[in-house]
Amino acid sequence: MRNYLFVLSYCFLFIHSRMSSQNFYDINTIQKIEITFQQLNWDYQLDTAKQGADSYILASQLKINGVAFDSVGVKFKGNSSYSPTNKKNPLHIELDQYKDQSYQGINDIKLGNNYKDPSLIREVLGYDILKNYMHCSQSNFAKVYINGVYYGMYSNTESVGKKFYASHFNSSGGTAIKCNPIVNPSTNTKCNIKYINNDSSSYFNFYEMKSDYGWNQLVALCDTVSNYHNRIEANLDMDRVIWMLDYNMVMGNHDS
Repeated sequence: MRNYLFVLSYCFLFIHSRMSSQNFYDINTIQKIEITFQQLNWDYQLDTAKQGADSYILASQLKINGVAFDSVGVKFKGNSSYSPTNKKNPLHIELDQYKDQSYQGINDIKLGNNYKDPSLIREVLGYDILKNYMHCSQSNFAKVYINGVYYGMYSNTESVGKKFYASHFNSSGGTAIKCNPIVNPSTNTKCNIKYINNDSSSYFNFYEMKSDYGWNQLVALCDTVSNYHNRIEANLDMDRVIWMLDYNMVMGNHDS
């Protein structure tokens, strides 16, 4: 009996050790994320924040695979994938919004709602293909519960930030810019690295600066791409650019 208990205990410890050491973005595992709000009108507050200052709403507790955190920031994210009429909106969770805490060293969690994808696998499959050709986020699946109610299967995709830069480019510094237009995109208002003029403020509606500096670098890049074609390869990794364009065509990526 003692030997049996020892073996059973060893197996439990071994399994628990493997589960606790699994990568949060391991494509072979489905994460479980449980969000608890004290506010009864949490959905209304998230909608209001999204349409206002895009601020976070306090969640009293968040559980990731059974590991509990208190006082985390939650907000809706997305443009075309978000709607106040959706039951299932994409989510952005900041574990360290109100206090210093992380899960496996991760504090920034992005959950996609698989917009217009009845298969639910398109985003995760896309990243799994793309990683063979260029630097890209890790991605897998997560079951999401809010106040005990199951809201469905989400894509759980690694945030592109300083940790990503350090992992892929050996530096967390430098210029980081997100193509995130304030105005509705049209033929002439896109984040397409097109040169507008030498005034950096002319680019504010189309790009979001994620670093402490970089507007002049963006203007210079746009100038090179639009006006000095013979210099492009010195400023852009054209091999990766071509792979990205091909990937967008093959995957039918209309939201990039």
